[in-house]
Amino acid sequence: MDLQEFAREQAQTLAPLLEQLNRSLWDFAEFGYQEFRSSKEIARVLEEEGFQVELGVGGIPTAIRASYGQGHPVIGILGEYDALPNLSQKAGCPRQEPIPDKDCGHGCGHNSLGAGAVGAAMVAKRYLQQSKKPGTICFLGCPAEETGFGKAFLAREGCFADLDAALTWHPSNANKAAAVKTVAYYKVRFDFTGRTAHAGAQADPVRRDSGAY
Repeated sequence: MDLQEFAREQAQTLAPLLEQLNRSLWDFAEFGYQEFRSSKEIARVLEEEGFQVELGVGGIPTAIRASYGQGHPVIGILGEYDALPNLSQKAGCPRQEPIPDKDCGHGCGHNSLGAGAVGAAMVAKRYLQQSKKPGTICFLGCPAEETGFGKAFLAREGCFADLDAALTWHPSNANKAAAVKTVAYYKVRFDFTGRTAHAGAQADPVRRDSGAY
């Protein structure tokens, strides 16, 4: 079996389904942790393909784990499907044209990122099915990638612990594997205790006649 040819043939077979999923995710355009329609549609597609699907993994209602196969290697394919505010846009329109009464939109191609990852999981599943080889394909739907640290919370809950490898992708103008560094988005919370005060005005006073200033 030529693996590349097999993958191409399966991708072509799945293309109409994935294109519809891609369009649906674009139309849903749900903000992080609110991707209820998007996650349910992805779960439905994978369940119909024969995956064992669980919604709400890691304590996040819109997170997905969908598995097929047995044993190792366990290969994770990570998908994202969250949208961003102020990016509402009609599909197929080359100029800015927001959808009336809709705020969010997929400014970074996360609809395609989600649908494409689903497609990759389905092609890999069909390879396991045909080859009869051991191994597990695990699609992990990761909410709120853009704004809410979904993967960090999933990692904290051990959702990646059994994976031997994890793969993801991003829409681009070329097919390539790139070793690049990107800017990280990190949130920190500070809790202050004690008496309220204006920090600049509440320092210990220094006597001017002490020679200490």
